[in-house]
Amino acid sequence: MLIETYHDLVAWCRDASSAPELFIDTEFIGEGRYYPMVGAIQVATRSEAVLVDPVCITNLDPLLELLARPDSVKVFHAASQDLGILYRMMDVPLAPVFDTQIAAALISSEEQIAFVNLVERITGQRLSKGHSFTNWLQRPLNEGQIQYALDDVRYLVPVYDEQKAKLEELDRAGWMREEMAAWERAETFEPTDPNEVYLRLRGVERLSGRVLAILQELAAWREETARNENIPLGRIARDEALIEMARRAPLEVKQLRDIRGLTGQQADRYGRDFIYAIAEGSRKPPVKPPPRLSFPFSLEPTVDFLVVCLRALCVEKSVASGMVATRSDLCRIAQKGLDADVSLTRGWRREAFGEPIMAVLDGCVTARVVPGKREVRLEWNGERTEVSPCDG
Repeated sequence: MLIETYHDLVAWCRDASSAPELFIDTEFIGEGRYYPMVGAIQVATRSEAVLVDPVCITNLDPLLELLARPDSVKVFHAASQDLGILYRMMDVPLAPVFDTQIAAALISSEEQIAFVNLVERITGQRLSKGHSFTNWLQRPLNEGQIQYALDDVRYLVPVYDEQKAKLEELDRAGWMREEMAAWERAETFEPTDPNEVYLRLRGVERLSGRVLAILQELAAWREETARNENIPLGRIARDEALIEMARRAPLEVKQLRDIRGLTGQQADRYGRDFIYAIAEGSRKPPVKPPPRLSFPFSLEPTVDFLVVCLRALCVEKSVASGMVATRSDLCRIAQKGLDADVSLTRGWRREAFGEPIMAVLDGCVTARVVPGKREVRLEWNGERTEVSPCDG
């Protein structure tokens, strides 16, 4: 059902107010903007799915109040962007939340699985993706677009039911709650401090002193401008151009035309602001570069072995290895053990995987490939488990 009027929205939200779960998705356009613009909000209960039209309805308060209710589970697939959009609309995070993509990673080796593939695996139904690149801001929406959007919440119901049962069967419901806790905190969706965004730029670790102070000012100004004008960062200046400006520290707008990667149009429109930011950065105290993480070359084979063992463990436990740890995490574990400040040393990851990985480092594990099967066999104090890291 398509909801295009405030009156209909109020009526549907009233009827849905007692639903124990709400199945939610959004369609949005992100191209050419800093903040995505919502073109459709789909919500389903177990009995009905609706597409709420935010282009036609300017007051979405009844829907936002429904979503804010703490007594209903909000179910999404790949929730991060949807939750970020809704947080900006509501100023509060949704809770409790259930993300079927994360659940899939906790009960199988399927990491970041697409919804269409997850639905087909669970229900046998192959969803159409014919409207993946629809302009969701253009009106009117046709019947094909509407049904395409509604399928994304209709089929969340059977997926959620199977995953919830499987999590309970495997005694991993606590794992899921732990993962969802981050999505339920406001700080997850708060914008980064503009004065910290320079740390995201590639190559920043090779800069220092005055150059880094200028880059910090340039990056902060670009971030604030992009937010205020709701345009992509690259439309103002590419990262490489910012770094080159920081290195050269030009004093006049005309000198900006020599900066590689900066277009004449960008120099004309933002030139004075660039020069002002450069001057401000030049007056600041020199900035120390972010610490580089040094890693002994002699430990590289150790980390390689940890990767094999982790993948093997993940296959044995049917968990996507990317949910557990990265190679960078394992590098820190190799150096600091369970004192390393990484996710593998906390919560369910520590008990299920961190402690076994420490056993690997303590020399309690051997691994070999089984001839014929080509599977990895891990030997833990004489107990053998056959697993294949290729599936993790």
